[in-house]
Amino acid sequence: MKNSYFILVSTLFAPMFMLSQIVYTNGATMHISSGATVWLNGGINISNSSIFSNDGDITITKNSTLPLAGSVNIENNSSLSGNGSYNVEQDWINSSIFSAGNSTVKLNGNSQQFITSNNGTITTFNNLQLLGTGIGVNRKKTLQGVDAKIGTNGSLSINDRELETQTHSFFVLNPSFNVVTNNAVPGNEGFVSSITPGVFSRETNSNSVYLFPTGSSAGVLRYRPVELTPANTNSNAFTVRMNNVDASTQGFNRLTTDGKECDLNSRYFHSINRSSGTAAADIRLFFIIASDSNWTGIGQWQTGNAQWNDINAAGVGVSGIFNTRTRAAWNFTNNGDPYILTNERPQTPILNCPSICENSTNNMFTLSGNSSSYQWTLPSNGSIINGQGTATISASWSSGSSSVSAIAIGTNGCNSLPGICIPTIVPPPSVQFTHMDDFTDISFIDQTSNASQWNWDFGDGTNSNSQNPTHTYTTSGTYTVLLSVTNSAGCTNSIFQVIEILNDIIIPNVITPNGDGVNDFFTIKTFGLKEYELTIWNRWGSKVFSSSSATIHWDGKVNGNPAPDGVYFYILNAHTSNKQLEFHGNVTVFN
Repeated sequence: MKNSYFILVSTLFAPMFMLSQIVYTNGATMHISSGATVWLNGGINISNSSIFSNDGDITITKNSTLPLAGSVNIENNSSLSGNGSYNVEQDWINSSIFSAGNSTVKLNGNSQQFITSNNGTITTFNNLQLLGTGIGVNRKKTLQGVDAKIGTNGSLSINDRELETQTHSFFVLNPSFNVVTNNAVPGNEGFVSSITPGVFSRETNSNSVYLFPTGSSAGVLRYRPVELTPANTNSNAFTVRMNNVDASTQGFNRLTTDGKECDLNSRYFHSINRSSGTAAADIRLFFIIASDSNWTGIGQWQTGNAQWNDINAAGVGVSGIFNTRTRAAWNFTNNGDPYILTNERPQTPILNCPSICENSTNNMFTLSGNSSSYQWTLPSNGSIINGQGTATISASWSSGSSSVSAIAIGTNGCNSLPGICIPTIVPPPSVQFTHMDDFTDISFIDQTSNASQWNWDFGDGTNSNSQNPTHTYTTSGTYTVLLSVTNSAGCTNSIFQVIEILNDIIIPNVITPNGDGVNDFFTIKTFGLKEYELTIWNRWGSKVFSSSSATIHWDGKVNGNPAPDGVYFYILNAHTSNKQLEFHGNVTVFN
């Protein structure tokens, strides 16, 4: 093996060198001056405590058949430093010291390139540019066995390449929001891919939009970035990974939710975390309706309750070919870093059940919610009169208490959970009344329980709202008295009685007790008599009949025999509830 030793001090004397095969420094001290260009057709191995500084432009190609062709290999206590540029066609292997300064490393190979180390040394680049024309796996710039970083003043240009971190992480320590760029042409985007637990990490110090250009070529090629906007200018750090798989296969069952979502994205989900700092941040997720379906919200897997929980994403937007959903001012207070696009259920309506009277109609049920359409469900003892589909229905109800429910009808077949209420069913008053007769003055007595309002219809065109009214009828006749009552809940009931009104006592003056069925009895029609005593005398002063029966009938007989024709005299002593009465008269008997 040939060892080469160079000290390049000035571009004035050495503006360009071209060396074939792999250059082994083997303990040498080497310097590429500013303005100098060195072309290494094979690679460079900086080893055995070599000190190599570059302020010029080094191009390292694969034009060699040796094992490390096109690679930069730093090992064995050697160091590489300077502010120059490196055009590397194969791997970056750092097992010792790389001091990036203001340098730029361009990984411009057309086959898969690796950023790696033989002993776990992490490279911190200043500016890193990912270039080349390879496709498929040859598009990748891959972290192999190590993490990597961009320094506090550097930048990352992904262009149209895939920065594959695998299970490792790539850190951007420069907190400026615009130091990570990529090609965003649809179908040819550059992105960072990772698998658990690898992430793409960025430091922040402003409330600007920070791009996390995440994607994956594992399975279906997808570029689905995340944008985070911190709420303050303090120092924070956030990590993102796109998981290009069904979350259920990673232990985050999409069927286990808080009930506020009816569908979750099965194609991919993101892992998002605030690794340092305290700032809340807006989280913006991207999707393409044509290939990803449409989504209305964002869910987070919370390990505390081991389920997906809705995080109330209210922001709806469009960015190029993407639709977006944004959760503003998310505080990262809930344990768990998986985030997923969801179809949120509409807000569960809040039902207002009234108190309902048994066997009533036009009972109004209302709800509050944020949907334009609702579906009501009533039990068998209720039926909707009108209003189905709206926030207010009118319903009839028979008896018994049962649940009433309603759901909000959402988009994409996603309906709310049911809101439920149970109306209070109030029985009507048990209505009853009686009356006391005093000729045409009638005292009505309410015997209803739990009534608060009364309405009496006396059947003669007059009414009263008193509980126990007294009414005077001016005309004899038969009257239907109706009492309608209402309780404190507004429930009503009614009952009626038929009464007969006589203005006076009607006493006949002739009877013909001949058995022909016409006028055979001496009958006194009475009204309101409480006690009475009737006696009938013949003209010789002999008593021929007496009775205190409620039904006063004299059949015109004396001791079982027909009374002789002639005039007989009667005396009726009686009293009503408040009057003492005595009537005298005669009656003629014709057999």
